Amino acid sequence: MIISLRSINYEELKNQLTKEDKIVINSCDTCIKACGVGGKANINLLADMLESDGYNVIGKDLISIGCNVKLLKEHKNDIKKKDYYDEATVIIPLICEDGLEAMQMVFEDKKVIQITKTVGIGNLTMDRGVVLTHPFENTKLAKNDEGYDIYELAEKLNLYDSFFDKNDAKISENDMVKFTVDGNEVVAKKGRNLLDVCEENGIEIPHICYHKDLSEFGACRLCLVKIKGRRDLSPACCTRVEEGMEIVSKDEELDHNRKVILELIKSSRNYDTYPTTIPFGTNEYLQMFEDLNVDSSRYEKNDVVYDIDDSSPVIRIDPNKCILCGRCVRACEEVAGMCNIGFVNRGSKTMIAAGLNTKMNQSDCATCMACTNVCPTGALSEKYIHFSGKDFKKEDFHPGN
Repeated sequence: MIISLRSINYEELKNQLTKEDKIVINSCDTCIKACGVGGKANINLLADMLESDGYNVIGKDLISIGCNVKLLKEHKNDIKKKDYYDEATVIIPLICEDGLEAMQMVFEDKKVIQITKTVGIGNLTMDRGVVLTHPFENTKLAKNDEGYDIYELAEKLNLYDSFFDKNDAKISENDMVKFTVDGNEVVAKKGRNLLDVCEENGIEIPHICYHKDLSEFGACRLCLVKIKGRRDLSPACCTRVEEGMEIVSKDEELDHNRKVILELIKSSRNYDTYPTTIPFGTNEYLQMFEDLNVDSSRYEKNDVVYDIDDSSPVIRIDPNKCILCGRCVRACEEVAGMCNIGFVNRGSKTMIAAGLNTKMNQSDCATCMACTNVCPTGALSEKYIHFSGKDFKKEDFHPGN
């Protein structure tokens, strides 16, 4: 992976802006995110900081692979994003220097501000986080078999080891609201997503269709909560926080509703094919079964076993693990900018498919992994994890079973 660190401070960034600028902040969703400088959360943080200081942020955009010129052009011309990209005078990309060059090429009529320095190639480790193993010559760093971690690099190269500090911006108290969740007071910026705020404050609300890097969908209904003064239950993922809200996130009725939904989903696919863990994480769907003590379904089970699409050299699709949460569909559209994955058929026969309901290798897949990165069950996975050994022998990935 490419290792990049932040190279300017917040004041230096503001010195390159005017209050008349129309700003779009975008970010790559790969290496730079792991380095702590990119990703959706940092896009939102920087936007909040600039807006609090009176700057005009007109657009925010997450891009699966920011150094891919084709994907950048897809985002620039996307019908949902074209207006703010056309209107923008400044692009602030949270991206490596290779990606910066691609940004400057695609947005040649805009001011593109560099905020990172790329220092070499490295790995993501379990114990030390990101480490640099192969420094670029211009860093003048000696090769180190153990690698340099982010903090060492920042000190040696006079760079920053983290993202901009929100305390550097003039956050107004008028922007904050107080409300309660299950009787506990919570303070957050007005208009923020309720589900995000709850998670940040240690309040767990079950959900499966929502992902913090994607648009709100409100389909699975697992995150329904009670809000005082509202007649119907409200999806937390589609609710904006307001002053004085009184929210109940968990009670007997809500838990019953969530268990019914899980049982319905469980009966809709061949459950026996699910691994308890998936590449790089835990199967979110099965984790909810455990959390809500659901071990069976009262509904008739669908025993149909669907064919696995192994045609792509990069991505494997197993529809038997798919629960139709729609994350991959939104990721392909919003993060990749490709609209290559969608729903096909109707009712109990609904499935996800690539292209015009064809094999993945016959579709317009950009192999950017936006879909695999958000899949909660392993229905879409990077193909290399299905191989092992020095001969790269094919095998099924079923850890934990």
